[in-house]
Amino acid sequence: MNTALIFYYTKPNRFSFHPLAGALEIDETLRGLEMSFPTQAVELRQSLRAALLRMDRAVVGFSFATPQLCGIEPLVEDLRKEFSPRAIFLAGGPHPSADPEGCLRAGFDFVIRGEGEVALARLLESLEAGGDGRGIPGTAYIDGEGAFQSVPAGPPVDLDALPPFAPGHLKFGPIEITRGCPYACGFCQTSALFGRQQRHRSPRSAARYMALLAGRGMRDVRVITPNAFSYGSPDGRSVNFEAMRELLAAARLAMGPAGRLFFGSMPSEVRPEHVTEAALKLVREYASNDNIVIGAQSGSQRILDACGRGHCVADVIAAAALTIKAGLKANVDFIFGLPGETEEDLERTLAVIKELIALGARIHAHWFLPLPQTRLAAQVPGRMPRRLKAALERLTASGALYGQWQAQERQATRIGEHPAPRHAG
Repeated sequence: MNTALIFYYTKPNRFSFHPLAGALEIDETLRGLEMSFPTQAVELRQSLRAALLRMDRAVVGFSFATPQLCGIEPLVEDLRKEFSPRAIFLAGGPHPSADPEGCLRAGFDFVIRGEGEVALARLLESLEAGGDGRGIPGTAYIDGEGAFQSVPAGPPVDLDALPPFAPGHLKFGPIEITRGCPYACGFCQTSALFGRQQRHRSPRSAARYMALLAGRGMRDVRVITPNAFSYGSPDGRSVNFEAMRELLAAARLAMGPAGRLFFGSMPSEVRPEHVTEAALKLVREYASNDNIVIGAQSGSQRILDACGRGHCVADVIAAAALTIKAGLKANVDFIFGLPGETEEDLERTLAVIKELIALGARIHAHWFLPLPQTRLAAQVPGRMPRRLKAALERLTASGALYGQWQAQERQATRIGEHPAPRHAG
């Protein structure tokens, strides 16, 4: 082949590349494709130079979220000066999917919107065959007249048909078991990225890759899902205990007695209304995590309703109480600075937080980020009085609260200054 593929494999985004590289490894039409994974800008430049000494062209893949945009744009601008036109710059992930035209105008040649396993393979095939890569389903680009073009995506991928990581390049990580989310919460990009209809990797497929990890001496397995307790649910809103048990039992068998499965903890979470004694019993029986991450987001019912969360404050308190009763730690996520959040809403949230802490829960605090292609993208983040910030700081000092909410508040200000498209659809 005369095309090299270089993934800019930075720590915050590395798991985004695993399923892409894995899909390319099993694509017969791209057999022999050279892939590299530089982790720093200097190494990326070196990889580009080396690739272009051997190949006609190099495709450089970036995946990033909105807070990382300010570091990516100047890097791409600088690389284009040295390596264009033989280097082709490709963007994917949450921010490019939400603002493809903005990324293209900033210097990228192509954007892949949403899931990229199929679109990336077809794009590489086109370039390798001497084509210009345009017209591939799921991609966006600027045409010869300077107009923005976005080609509708093909059908959603079947997770069972593709690996969750790239064993041929020793790129391992969490196993994605579910894509999509039916809730489309106002602050979240997941439903826009992957659709509102959930798709699940089968227990057999998940167990296959867990066994592969165990066979290579990797004891710990984590899963990626927007809501662990919705696994196997046909609508993502109900709990399918039979499917969960089948998955967890298959995982335990595949991993062997030394394996450790983490289910319902980082990098995933669970919705509070799905936390039941039966679900927690399955975690205790089959999984190894000592905690459950519960997505609360606010202690104000008004704010929960405005975000479209679909659960109530009482669900949060009940979920934490059940989790602790089951012998697991409860880590509860809250988002501050949500649009329209008043001092009264904040007081209610703080009261709920104190109630949760009294139960034995620990609080993970975040700050609202106005992300493109979400319903709240155009909204101004709320403000928090200094006395309430001081209360959070005291909880942090006590060890009852943790998180990067203060850094995220600064990020929210920067994002608000960067023009981006608002909610689509």
